[in-house]
Amino acid sequence: MRNPIWQGLLLLLLAGGPMAAQLWPPGPPVTVAANAGTFEVLDSVSAYEMGWELRYAPRRFRFLPRWAPDLMPTAGVMATTRGVIYPYAGFRFEIPLGDRWVLSPGTAAGLYYRDHGKNLGGGLEFRSHIELSFRLPWQDRIGISFYHLSNANLFDFNPGTESAVVTYTAKLRR
Repeated sequence: MRNPIWQGLLLLLLAGGPMAAQLWPPGPPVTVAANAGTFEVLDSVSAYEMGWELRYAPRRFRFLPRWAPDLMPTAGVMATTRGVIYPYAGFRFEIPLGDRWVLSPGTAAGLYYRDHGKNLGGGLEFRSHIELSFRLPWQDRIGISFYHLSNANLFDFNPGTESAVVTYTAKLRR
């Protein structure tokens, strides 16, 4: 019997290990984000979720073209009321929309443990998201985020799911 968590871990190490060794550690995190919302938001059966994410300073990567934005490494974890746990690491970038608004698309890869949650087909799942946030006067932010989680057809079964969450991002003071 195959264990999807071990399959996912093996795929993550083989695919991302060499790149991660070059990128990590990214230095101390500059912000921390807390979020809460609905997992499986577009499905008839949904669950509540909450999570935390560390966001690091933007970095310029040599392999990117000059026109590409600096990327912010991220690491986080999400858990649902149905026992899903999803630790992940990835990248995001920020697009300022005026003085107060920020649009942040990003992507990540992580290990998916489902317990009584939705079967997404395997232990390795990819997250793609977009967040719109409003910068508060003291530089923290509040926003909304929508993300898709799927295994990118690495496994035979790939239903995917979506989440909508409210996010509060706080700068870490030094």
